[in-house]
Amino acid sequence: MRNRPTSKNRYRYAALCGLAMGTAIGTSIALTRRMARHHQMPNLKIWRRALTEKHGEVQGAILAARVQTRYEALYNERPHFTHPALRWHLEQKILPGLALYQVLSKESNDQDAVLAEVGSLLVLGLRVFTKFVNMYRYLPLPFAIRRQILRASLLAFPQQGWDIDQIEQSERSFAFTIHRCFYLDVLTAYDAPKLTALYCRLDDLLYATLSPSIRWERTKTLGRGDDCCDFRWSRVKPGQGTTRLIQVQSGVKREVTGNIHSSST
Repeated sequence: MRNRPTSKNRYRYAALCGLAMGTAIGTSIALTRRMARHHQMPNLKIWRRALTEKHGEVQGAILAARVQTRYEALYNERPHFTHPALRWHLEQKILPGLALYQVLSKESNDQDAVLAEVGSLLVLGLRVFTKFVNMYRYLPLPFAIRRQILRASLLAFPQQGWDIDQIEQSERSFAFTIHRCFYLDVLTAYDAPKLTALYCRLDDLLYATLSPSIRWERTKTLGRGDDCCDFRWSRVKPGQGTTRLIQVQSGVKREVTGNIHSSST
């Protein structure tokens, strides 16, 4: 039987996890600054490969070039926010997806097909983050570490862009409710509010890979037409860490309870 982790080991694992997170954030900032200097759109390389696989080498390359051009135009005309977190979300997350959507919308009148393709391409950008989240499966006391990281990560969602109410912060649960979302506000201003639900889906896929002893629940999202987003992570016995959330397919809500596997379909 494995010994229960001591307090010393807990701090050691927390420090290692903090170091890993700090390294990831530092790398992200460095890459962001580098891409900003060259106006290179995030995920362009993996999107170009996916576009080539679906549309053929010539058309895929043309679409990728158009997406990059559209991103540069959106970037040059972007609103300027004083808070660095808002700038990061806008430049690295929102504008790339928006550029992709606008270019593909000109190629097809089938909006459902366009949204499905944009959604599948956005999922491809999750791979690095999924590997980081998977670390929880190999750490002792994964919920305790996850709770500390959640507390720190809320700094990346400042009140200038989000209205967040902390509901619970205990040894067994970490929960908050979002009443206003920066992504929805910005995409609505760009006449593309439907894209918000695609970003909500990224949460569904990412947090489904957490440790078996962590259960993630979300039954409502602003991006899918609800009055709020209700996030909750809970510590449970191993094997009970299933997710509970609401998915939307073809405009119809349905509740899903269980494990969700990342896919591009």
